[in-house]
Amino acid sequence: MEIVQVPNAVIALVSSILRKGEDDLAQLYALRTIDNICSQGTEWTSRFASQDAIGHLCYIYKATGKQESTRLIAGSCLARLSRFSPSCIHLILEKISFKDIASTLIKGNPREQQISLNILNSALVNSHTVTSMNRYIHSLSDDKQLVPGLISLIEQGTDVLRGKALLFVALLCKNSRRWLPHFFCNAKLISAVDRLGKEKEGFIHKCTEAFVQLVASLVPAILDTVCSDIQQVMTGKRHGPVTALAGRAHPKSTIYLFPVILHLLGSASFRHRVVTSHVLLQLANLIRILEAPFQV
Repeated sequence: MEIVQVPNAVIALVSSILRKGEDDLAQLYALRTIDNICSQGTEWTSRFASQDAIGHLCYIYKATGKQESTRLIAGSCLARLSRFSPSCIHLILEKISFKDIASTLIKGNPREQQISLNILNSALVNSHTVTSMNRYIHSLSDDKQLVPGLISLIEQGTDVLRGKALLFVALLCKNSRRWLPHFFCNAKLISAVDRLGKEKEGFIHKCTEAFVQLVASLVPAILDTVCSDIQQVMTGKRHGPVTALAGRAHPKSTIYLFPVILHLLGSASFRHRVVTSHVLLQLANLIRILEAPFQV
């Protein structure tokens, strides 16, 4: 049921309960009120999009001494705020690090995982509004459990978690190509996506379609940069052997992304999305570049 009007006095009351640190029951009802109001969309969410309110919500969500139900509703409020008021995202990430939110995907219960995926996906969708997003994404590179944990979630999670995890992987790779080989040179992920691609309807179908479309859209730009890097190596403008196709001969080279294309072409879900006339021309051009030194 849509909220028609919420008196300012109610909003002021629930906000004051958060500030005063009332007993758990009062705080729980205040959080539920905020959660219900914020579920209505941008206009309502903006009432709680202040640094003060977000600070209190983050504190409650992180507080180990709080009841789990209270913590999780605070997390739900943060997820709704990040979705409907993107300007709040940087305030949330100042209180709870991007890396800590991502770690919940491995260590948290299903409700915490869903909250974290909602916040992370909102942050990545609105990455242009977060000045330190590249640094936040880079902070995940040390977490050796993240990739296998996400793949496990996609394989075994509920439909909601699987769908949101797929979107997180796609958005992560869109924002930072360095993640592409970690996921798309992994046979387990490709196999899981191919299985999910057989779903014909429902939430997981929509998420899988969006996932495949977004990843496939990255291929032309990847091939452009790979061709450019190989050409520079072969003309001596950049040091490093052509065998860098299988490695990282130069820190700025994108040649190591080429195996990603090979794995996508081998996937039933991606093959028909990736193979376009433009991509075929790019591959033909790449072959010409590689053949050039052997031409008489």
